[in-house]
Amino acid sequence: MLHRRKLLSVVLSLLVMFSSVSLASAAWMRCRSDPVVLLSNGMTLDLSADISVLPWQVEHVDYILHVPQDVSLVASIATPSWPTAVETFTLYNDAPSGEYHTETIVYTSQGNAAATARTILLSIVGIQLDSVSVSGMEGEILHAYVHVS
Repeated sequence: MLHRRKLLSVVLSLLVMFSSVSLASAAWMRCRSDPVVLLSNGMTLDLSADISVLPWQVEHVDYILHVPQDVSLVASIATPSWPTAVETFTLYNDAPSGEYHTETIVYTSQGNAAATARTILLSIVGIQLDSVSVSGMEGEILHAYVHVS
């Protein structure tokens, strides 16, 4: 009888240990879109979207950028190594001078993922000028407004 209790105790301990490892691994593998956008005025928009699903469950992340009239897109550096997801960038020159507005929309195969979009505005020399985080659900437009002080 004592042998059975010890064996049961060991088995239960192993189950608890392995279930916590798999939960930790799932949390560790949450998906993050993290592109960078370089603009013609030397500013950089560091965008990100933390998404509550695994990387292969993300279908696409759409970034809509509203920048001042005289600013254009020089380059967008997408998140590397996404197995199934696509990041798109659309730029509109309709923001007031010194203001930048991003809209982030996330789509997954799950249909109900939570997302947090973050926009960081960096100067030509890489100094952080402003940053904003906005949370919501997939399919919602997550609006972030940053500006030069």
